[in-house]
Amino acid sequence: MSRTRSRGFTLTEVMISVVLSIMVFAALGTLLNRCFSLWVDAQANWKLAQHARVTRARLLYGAFGVGTGVLNGSNVTVQAGSGDWSGWQMVEFEPVNDVGYCRIYAWPGTSAKNICIEKEGAAQLAWAQEVRYASGEDPLVQVNNFDASVISNLLSMTYTLHFSAMGKDFKLPQTIEAYLVNN
Repeated sequence: MSRTRSRGFTLTEVMISVVLSIMVFAALGTLLNRCFSLWVDAQANWKLAQHARVTRARLLYGAFGVGTGVLNGSNVTVQAGSGDWSGWQMVEFEPVNDVGYCRIYAWPGTSAKNICIEKEGAAQLAWAQEVRYASGEDPLVQVNNFDASVISNLLSMTYTLHFSAMGKDFKLPQTIEAYLVNN
């Protein structure tokens, strides 16, 4: 009598294929998780870079139109904030092509706050690190460790931008040095 072989898989073959499939899917899951984590990090660093660019432009060139920044200012001084602004460091300057003073307030300590730009006489405020003007809510990106000095017409400002996303904190130290031609 001839014996015919069945065309199915044995239990051993099925178990081996299941184990191999589990290993492949576990590796793919780990890879996808790592790719997502890298994507979140890249997006947060990109956001910080964009806010760093906006902050630099607003501080140097103006938050209230072209020519209202430190580079277009005269009589630039750095001092401690007073009154409502006590505890903040203040950079005060007079825009050459505008009336009144502008002030940059920033928190020198380790607590993350923001950089606020005030235009005297116009009752205007703006966050330096945000594209939009100040409103009732705090900016997404915060700032701390702000320090400014003016020595021999060289303005130096250092600060750190902070952004939190997906349970992680991202930091980007910044240094701005500008030679003041109008002082």
